[in-house]
Amino acid sequence: MRTILNINAKWAFTKQAHELPASMPTDWNFLNLPHSWNAIDGQDGGNDYFRGTGWYAKQLSKLELPEAERYYLEFRGANSSADVYLDGKHLAHHDGGYST
Repeated sequence: MRTILNINAKWAFTKQAHELPASMPTDWNFLNLPHSWNAIDGQDGGNDYFRGTGWYAKQLSKLELPEAERYYLEFRGANSSADVYLDGKHLAHHDGGYST
C-alpha cells in the first residue's frame, strides 16, 4: 500500500546561491511550500521581478520516512525549469510551467 508523506514544511530558500550547496544551508530563509518568490515584485507593475535561479533545499532523514523499497518524489508545480538533486547527485530535469 502506498503511503503519502507531505514534506512541504520547512524548506530552505535563496535567490543568492550560484551552485548546489555542499551541505544543508542554515543561512537561507525557511518557508513552507507552495511558495512564489515573485509574490510582491511580480505584481508591482514595475516589470522588475526576479528572473534568475531560486534554490530550495530540504533535509530528510531516512528514519523520518516510512519503510519502503522505493520512494517517489512529486512536485506539483515548478516553473519554468527544475532540477532535482539527492545527496548532491542530479536525479531529474523538467522544463515546463506548473505541471506535475
